[in-house]
Amino acid sequence: MSNALPALAVAQEEGLRELLKARDERAAAWLYDTFEDDVNRIVWSLLGADRDHDDIVHEAFCMVLKSAHQVQDLSKLKGWVRTVAVNAVRLTLRKRRWLKLFGMLDEDAEGDRFEALVPDEDQRESARRLYRALDTLSPDERNALVLRHVEGLELTEVADACNVSLATIKRWLARAESKVKGKMA
Repeated sequence: MSNALPALAVAQEEGLRELLKARDERAAAWLYDTFEDDVNRIVWSLLGADRDHDDIVHEAFCMVLKSAHQVQDLSKLKGWVRTVAVNAVRLTLRKRRWLKLFGMLDEDAEGDRFEALVPDEDQRESARRLYRALDTLSPDERNALVLRHVEGLELTEVADACNVSLATIKRWLARAESKVKGKMA
């Protein structure tokens, strides 16, 4: 009986891998059902209350579905989905930087993005100050800082999610922490 469980798990993994390779809608539904909360939380953590939240989550899942069939080791699927979500946010932040640079982004038009979500004025002001400080960071520094201190990931997990070395993550974190402390003081 103990041999049946590993065989079943291998059969299920092989079945899922085949569905992913075939880009079957059942695999897409499974991916969404399994990782929806994780992707939503990562996007929320990295961007706060953002007008484009749903679009970024959608884009992340489009990226996941486009290449999920290439994941060889399904035990690493959760980390890989996290990396894809982080990349979707990174692309959004970089695009916004360019739009802001050329005066094509009207941030005042979005209003107070925390008003409906944070009822207490003091907490709302703290959230505003934090995200204003985060907005001064590069997308890479911001992602590293939030994944480490908001999501609570280990340094190696942050490095994997950002697809860089541990040494690079440590440098990004040191710079980001220094900048945010200066802005929050």
